[in-house]
Amino acid sequence: MTLGWEEMVIVLAVNLMAGLVHGAFGLGFPMVVTPILALLTDVQTAILLTLAPNIAVNLWSLVRGGGWWESVVRYWPVALWMLVGSAVGTLILVALDPNPFRLLLAATIVLYLLSERLKQIDWRWIRHYPRSSGAGAGFLGGMLGGTVNVGGPVLMIYFLELRIAPLVLVQAINLCFLLGKTMQTLTFSALGVLSAELVWLSLPLGVAALVGLRLGMAIRERVAADTYRGWLRALLWLLCGLLVVQFFRAL
Repeated sequence: MTLGWEEMVIVLAVNLMAGLVHGAFGLGFPMVVTPILALLTDVQTAILLTLAPNIAVNLWSLVRGGGWWESVVRYWPVALWMLVGSAVGTLILVALDPNPFRLLLAATIVLYLLSERLKQIDWRWIRHYPRSSGAGAGFLGGMLGGTVNVGGPVLMIYFLELRIAPLVLVQAINLCFLLGKTMQTLTFSALGVLSAELVWLSLPLGVAALVGLRLGMAIRERVAADTYRGWLRALLWLLCGLLVVQFFRAL
């Protein structure tokens, strides 16, 4: 895969912006970077380009804040199911036409945008059956992560219903993402989809994502959370619309 310098500048800027969002909220990197890059290429290529940035951002977010090992020990079963689901989702992504995944990606982002309304649903059974519901959330989140790189909405519903501390929530979700992305990388490699050239291409994107992550952490307390969240939601609604348009144009 080769990118012109104009395309590379755009891809670097997108990773920087997505890292900034992740730094400000503790999550959200794939939800921003994937739909934008999918507009330039396709969902599979977008995921391949952001493997290294995703892993770097997830690892940094996991270990930052202290007490991360306790979060790992407590929630590794959910992350393990995320790993399994990610492998299955990646196999599906490679085997099928990439265009319909634009529509699936848009639907997944809409699920996130409507998550506030979904809170009105009675999710108490998650607290009553945390192991089985954690297995389901991990596997489904992994499937969505493997196919469209956005498994966050499912995991958010699960961990929010457990009512754990915000820091633990961020660490648990990033643990799941880290294992899911690592398995996806191994699966792509085993299938011969991930080339050495693409790995080298993604490394500077990882650096850009980490720079954005640090900037996001720095401005977290300087910008009103509601204002920042409003900007992000407006951007995601716009991207959803563009993904749907691209899906129908490619039919």
